[in-house]
Amino acid sequence: MTQSNSEPASARRDLELHEWQHLHPLSPVLRGGVVGVAMLGYAATQFVDDLFRGLGGGERPSDPGDEAAEDGLRNGIGFLFEHSLVTAAVILGVFAVIGLVGWLTWRFSKFRVTGGQLEFRKGWLFREHRQVPLERVQAIEISRPLLAQITGLSQVIVQSAGGGDSNLKLAFLSAGRADEVRRELLVLAGRRDEARPARADGLASSADDGDIDLGREVLRVPNSRLFVATILHGGTILVGVVALVAGTVALAAYGSSLEALTGVAIALPALGPLALGVAVNRVQELLKHGNFRLADTGTSARIQHGLTDKRTTTIPLHRIQAIGMVQPLWWRPFGWWRCKVNVAGIAQDPSGSEGHETTVLPAGTLEQALDVLTLLDPAVSETDLRRAALGEGEKGGWTLVSSRAKVFDWLSWRRNGFAASEHSLMLRTGRWWRRVSVIPHARVQSMTLHQGPLERRLEMATVTLVSTPGPVDVTIAHLEVGTATELLRDESGRARDARQIARSGCTADDIPSQLVPPDITDER
Repeated sequence: MTQSNSEPASARRDLELHEWQHLHPLSPVLRGGVVGVAMLGYAATQFVDDLFRGLGGGERPSDPGDEAAEDGLRNGIGFLFEHSLVTAAVILGVFAVIGLVGWLTWRFSKFRVTGGQLEFRKGWLFREHRQVPLERVQAIEISRPLLAQITGLSQVIVQSAGGGDSNLKLAFLSAGRADEVRRELLVLAGRRDEARPARADGLASSADDGDIDLGREVLRVPNSRLFVATILHGGTILVGVVALVAGTVALAAYGSSLEALTGVAIALPALGPLALGVAVNRVQELLKHGNFRLADTGTSARIQHGLTDKRTTTIPLHRIQAIGMVQPLWWRPFGWWRCKVNVAGIAQDPSGSEGHETTVLPAGTLEQALDVLTLLDPAVSETDLRRAALGEGEKGGWTLVSSRAKVFDWLSWRRNGFAASEHSLMLRTGRWWRRVSVIPHARVQSMTLHQGPLERRLEMATVTLVSTPGPVDVTIAHLEVGTATELLRDESGRARDARQIARSGCTADDIPSQLVPPDITDER
């Protein structure tokens, strides 16, 4: 056996990525692909229009200056048709310049891994050299935009602890090479050496045999369900209600259906921007979550999604800070839920849009939601989650908000509350719009207690458990002041104890996850 074959796999990977490597030669074309296609399309339409006008078609302009310009254009086109060599030289010159710029861009774009960090260089006029320490890498995902799918290429997105501005993109590599680079970077960054926590039911929770990077597929969300779930949104319902009201008012005002349709048509320009905005938002949502698949790799959740821009995201389980599930009112007849997570190092988009990395189930049944959440945090009990999603009252160790909270939450105050377990704090709110949030005690960053003027008058308070930035909000409002103070004190102790257990290296296999009634919690 040769020496190269006897070397450890990690050493061979390190040696392979140690040298400077170029991106795929088609990378410059794809990076400017959309803009290039748009420019070529515009130029083609203008050329056809000018050619048509130059050959005598179309309306002649009434302005003498425009007429002179059009005659000059027609003469220029005629010159090009008469001198084919000049035309060929011009076309070849343009393509030569584009090819030279593309080659220079590719030639000066390269990456390597050395000294415990990923380096990336680009630019031949204005050069840029970026470095990302591997110890700061939060996640590595694969993205395949539409043009990349056509050409069989992919881009590797390296997410670091600095947020979106510090992410590094290796765009583009061949699909197979991108998967290899991602796997090698994950190993070098040490993202797969974390122990997987034990399940609440005591069963082992590991991926099936096979490629641990691909993992065991947990679920797929049908695109037909995603389409219906995307349409059933507050914006589309609002547009439909407004259109129905406008049609009813027009029919009542004009008295005949034909005149009513005329009135609605006149009112459409006012409704148009709203409808267009809602349509664009819903289409983006469908394109983002289409072809959704979730797999379990043993130490992380691997998510694939996207119709035009296919993305592969890996969420390490040890970086999940909070989990949550929500059921909008219009999803109740179908029994669908959406699951989200807060992940350390991954924040929501500053524009307010939902992050790709925080949605772990765009639309699924309750059973699927419970499977996903217990996969992401195996120490959470499925029974407790089900009771939080569907239950109400104090049964099962739940503490409800103040009875005076009916002033603010007249419909859901009998359901809103919290419950504590040895592992986490669980919140539930809403009767029509159900919401469940779970935060492990060890993941609590800080806690706040605040009161508004009305809350002070009614002797109530709101408690917020601060997690890392993300879509899961752990806030319970309108508690009795004594209950809120007690929750703050008890949760501070539970969080301190949980962090001590985590630092000691204990696996906590024997720690129960069933909810603890408040009186038992107080004795601790």
